[in-house]
Amino acid sequence: MAYSMVDVSGMSGVSLNELSQYAETGLLNPAFGDVDEDIYYEKQELLRLQQILFCKEVGMKENEIAPMLRDNPQDVIRIMKQHRIDILEKALRLHGLIQTLDKTISHLQGEQEIDEHDLYIGFVNKGRHQLLNESGSEAVVTNDMNHVQTEGVQRSDIQSSNSSTLPEKQEMKSKEDYLDSQAKIDQVHLDLQQAIEDGLEPGSAKVQQIIGRHLEWIKGYYTPTAEIYRDLAKLYVEHKNFRQMYDGYHPRLAEFLRDGMMIKAEHDLS
Repeated sequence: MAYSMVDVSGMSGVSLNELSQYAETGLLNPAFGDVDEDIYYEKQELLRLQQILFCKEVGMKENEIAPMLRDNPQDVIRIMKQHRIDILEKALRLHGLIQTLDKTISHLQGEQEIDEHDLYIGFVNKGRHQLLNESGSEAVVTNDMNHVQTEGVQRSDIQSSNSSTLPEKQEMKSKEDYLDSQAKIDQVHLDLQQAIEDGLEPGSAKVQQIIGRHLEWIKGYYTPTAEIYRDLAKLYVEHKNFRQMYDGYHPRLAEFLRDGMMIKAEHDLS
């Protein structure tokens, strides 16, 4: 099916001027034109436009995008998978910023003290992320999946989110609530560690009960769909900083948690 430039602009949110510029520079050529000089796009062009928008979303410049889109299909797939991780990491930072706002407001209202390092949670690692075959500085995850730190920054409390939606509004949490939340997720990790040592499978009733506690903990910050929960599970394994954190409990914990989350998503969230 063919779509006019007006149709594509309405679907994608890209202005007519931008689409015209993409055509002029060759970044996105239309599929064909008619005798009235109207131009049309087909599915292949729509997919290319989506890839352009993903690239811009993670901070790539237009002159970087065109060479990338000339790569073979496997390279494009690899880069799209990296986009998925980049957007998840962006959502993590947004959750950190929400917590920073909550803590700062609470401090300014005289309800609780705020540690100096907590003033900057969520501001770290906000630049353009590197592609899989590039090198660059990365965060180091410590203690639990809430704690991300970079060199020179002691701690950053980042909450997990998803690849396509922004975090939901969080309720203000007291210091006691926050400490209780950390204790709960730490106990989940310790219980999963014990389950591995006991030779249990991720799909066993006992392990799924522990994963259920993990899911409830996540719901304290936002409500995940099955796809979001699966994406989060994959991130725990694919992102080396999460792997480093989970390895501190058990070398198999990242994969064990992922597999348990996949089963939970299929049974309880689908």
